Amino acid sequence: MADHNLQITSQDVPTFNCLVHVAKVPEGVRARVANLEGIEITATDERTALSKIVPAFKSFVKQHHEEKTAIPWIEPPLEAKDDEQTRFIPVHL
Repeated sequence: MADHNLQITSQDVPTFNCLVHVAKVPEGVRARVANLEGIEITATDERTALSKIVPAFKSFVKQHHEEKTAIPWIEPPLEAKDDEQTRFIPVHL
């Protein structure tokens, strides 16, 4: 399994990779997390979609981290579809 920790900061705050595929849709923008199952947001624009998907990712990972349970990473992450672009977002817990 790949190590999704990016680094440990000087304050021991774990950081995780949030890989998001974004695509334009009639409603605006759809964003879906590529390395965790079931986290998807549709919003009017990309900034709004990402501002909603990051807290969902963080909450999910934080819960597993605090409970000391394995985070169910998708390995390898889901591939981007032809109409999607990938965003890499480091998330601090």
